[in-house]
Amino acid sequence: MKAKLFMTMAAATMILAGCSNDENEVADSWNGEIRLTSGVTVQTRANTQATQIQEGETVYVWADKASSTADYIKAWKLTAGSSNDFTGTSQYYPTDGSNLDFYALHGNFAPGAFTEENTAFPTSAIVHSVESNQSGTEAYTKSDLLYAVQKNVIRSSNAVELSFYHMLSKVEVALKSGNGKPDLTDAVVTIVGTKLKADFTPDKSATMTDQSARAGMITIPGDNNDATPITIRTITTTDFNGNSEYGEAVVLPKQTISQNTPFIQVTLANKAVFSYKIPDAGGLTLESGKKYTYKITVNQTGLTVTSKIENWTSEEKVGDAEMD
Repeated sequence: MKAKLFMTMAAATMILAGCSNDENEVADSWNGEIRLTSGVTVQTRANTQATQIQEGETVYVWADKASSTADYIKAWKLTAGSSNDFTGTSQYYPTDGSNLDFYALHGNFAPGAFTEENTAFPTSAIVHSVESNQSGTEAYTKSDLLYAVQKNVIRSSNAVELSFYHMLSKVEVALKSGNGKPDLTDAVVTIVGTKLKADFTPDKSATMTDQSARAGMITIPGDNNDATPITIRTITTTDFNGNSEYGEAVVLPKQTISQNTPFIQVTLANKAVFSYKIPDAGGLTLESGKKYTYKITVNQTGLTVTSKIENWTSEEKVGDAEMD
């Protein structure tokens, strides 16, 4: 199942009335305004930003005339609402009937990338960071890098759908108390061994349905980018089969966790630390757009782990973890 987020752009047919020197404005009951709305229902906390941009999050939209590579609309800043809507300044379709190419971004960008509206589309790498404490919704959604491309949009009253893709990776964790019944109250879960900063170079020509094309826009710099633990929300259950809620973290792809290297750590209130170490000889290489789900049974002497990888393609693994 493809992991997408949808934003629908609807515009009615335009009737010209009078002349205007500004191609972005026309005079009529419908004045050519581009109307944006999300096209899916609100998600539960267990699936934060799985198919809908979270309320209050910022999205930047650019548009080119299809016959030109120059920005027709520059860095249009929009804010997601609670009812599948977006708020921001008004923008308008061109009056010459040109088709439009749309590009949209959501991310936690470094200062200076998009400090205000009307910034040109980035032609070189921009820095996106994931948060080190993603135990809250705000930090998790802030960490999620999303990109959408929609080409050759015809000016009409028909709805235009932008499909946002998750550009990074996602890790989900749920805990269950096992042998010896260790107390999971106030247990802390962290993802370890991954870096926080990525260089993202958005590509206007990318085929967004091609996973390798999406992954090609991401690189992980080595300088000033040490591996840093990511704290996630702790979710416990007594039955994995009936459980649908997980602690979540957005992590950077293109990183390999070597065999026998800790990837997930569980620290109990009594300071006992349990680690899940990657069992595969080739290690674990995180991939763009994939979700890694871990069901961890905390036993008195260690951890038992069941894992599954999905698109955010499904591959299940079983592994063990031990007390440090």
